[in-house]
Amino acid sequence: MMNVLRRGVSSSKRSSFIRIASIATVTCAIVYDKTNPDSGTRILLAIPESVRESLSLPWEISSQALIHRPYQNLFGNGIFTAFSSRVSPKSEAATNDENNRVPVEASDSPKPSSNEYLGRDTIANAAARIGPAVVNLSVPQGFHGISIGKSIGSGTIIDADGTILTCAHVVVDFQNIRHSSKGRVDVTLQDGRTFEGVVVNADLQSDIALVKIQSKTPLPTAKLGFSSKLRPGDWVIAVGCPLSLQNTITAGIVSCVDRKSSDLGLGGIRREYLQTDCAINAGNSGGPLVNLDGEVIGVNIMKVLAADGLGFSVPIDSVAKIIEHFKKSGRVIRPWLGLKMIELNKMIIAQLKERDPMFPDVERGILVPMVTPGSPADRAGFKPGDVVVKFDGKPVETIQEIIEIIDDRVGKRLQVVVERSNKERVTLQVIPQDANPDM
Repeated sequence: MMNVLRRGVSSSKRSSFIRIASIATVTCAIVYDKTNPDSGTRILLAIPESVRESLSLPWEISSQALIHRPYQNLFGNGIFTAFSSRVSPKSEAATNDENNRVPVEASDSPKPSSNEYLGRDTIANAAARIGPAVVNLSVPQGFHGISIGKSIGSGTIIDADGTILTCAHVVVDFQNIRHSSKGRVDVTLQDGRTFEGVVVNADLQSDIALVKIQSKTPLPTAKLGFSSKLRPGDWVIAVGCPLSLQNTITAGIVSCVDRKSSDLGLGGIRREYLQTDCAINAGNSGGPLVNLDGEVIGVNIMKVLAADGLGFSVPIDSVAKIIEHFKKSGRVIRPWLGLKMIELNKMIIAQLKERDPMFPDVERGILVPMVTPGSPADRAGFKPGDVVVKFDGKPVETIQEIIEIIDDRVGKRLQVVVERSNKERVTLQVIPQDANPDM
């Protein structure tokens, strides 16, 4: 390697260059790259900033010698500098190569966020941020005044007023939610303080509940993040009290960001979950799923008993909407249309057209394979086979878009444009009704 260096660097500058190369070899690495034998040889040296600052390098050398150029993304954290040396027997070849190379400084790629790179303390720091706000929940269970045990779970303090986010199945009796919401919940913080909490809101469909405690001293709180920013493969941690083992932390990755309830064989209202491979056990329910910034991005809710590494959480974006419903109406209002819907794409449409040449001529939309008799959609004139292309004047391609448009607009008339066979386009008027008026 040093023979190659000597051929490309003049004797007057050789000693300085060898000194730098030696330091780089000791402190980091030398990468030898010769992809094109006609364009010369390129050597990349990466030197830590602490070493680089100790050197006095007032360089201004031609393209045949050393070129000093910062390379901020070499190791992802911006504390390294790269040195590029090009040794070429032909100055023209070197010049052409330099003109065709895109300077590192001209890169438009954004600086990576801190949570994209795992360091020695990354997970520990995230756990330290969220840890104090994670609590252990214990609910006495009984039958006709006879104690039969306790329901154990976890929760997260999300507001300094003592509001705790958890799972409904941890703190309420699914058979008698109104009575259970007035029940007692024993709350234990990581610092050892204990409180008696009260269930103030619970939604059985989403399995989300809020518990309230009163404290004369300040309470630690957690910051809510955004589950919409997650990607499969992102690192996450689960914090809680599995098997009553308080202050337990497990780590894993996001396996799926939109696992549908139908994929899990769960009926009822459509729901979506975050799937992770974090270790989740009895007692983790209600505890937070956390990103590497220490932000809550989900509520751990269940696992598959017959498998390892299959845990599921309610995305925090959905939880935030549920909390808004709690504040506004005291419960979650879910408008109901009575439609079964399937999202279409080009492949599905092509298959449907092969089976039925009269299938509507659309590129995107939502297919209605079934209409519930007597439902608002049935009264509005929906028919099986309709393809919804506009909802309340907005083009739609996904079921989630329709859900967001309807929001909590119970009793309000909405215009829906559907495509039918024989190129028929129809505008329907539908009025959503409350799916759970008695809850």
